[in-house]
Amino acid sequence: MKTQLKKMVTIICVLMMAVSFMAAGCATSSQVEQLQAQVDTATQKADDAMAAAQAAKAAADAATAAADNYSASCDKAAQNAGQAADRAEAAAERADTAASKSEALFMKQMKK
Repeated sequence: MKTQLKKMVTIICVLMMAVSFMAAGCATSSQVEQLQAQVDTATQKADDAMAAAQAAKAAADAATAAADNYSASCDKAAQNAGQAADRAEAAAERADTAASKSEALFMKQMKK
């Protein structure tokens, strides 16, 4: 009976060792849940970063469009300023011509 009991204890010990070796290499369900939670957190952070990047791109596109509009407005204003300068120069020439004629007429009147 003692040998039979020793055999049973030995078999039970071997089975328990085998189960413990098998379980030691496998992840427990709580470890799997922790890993899944970490993956979910990383995925959420990546989604948030992607949304922020898309918002930043939209803002950059809007700023680029606004800059293009302002650039076009500045070009138009520069063109208008150039035209106004040309008109002012022509008006100054006409005023100078009128002043010369006026002076010549005054001198002619003074001689009489």
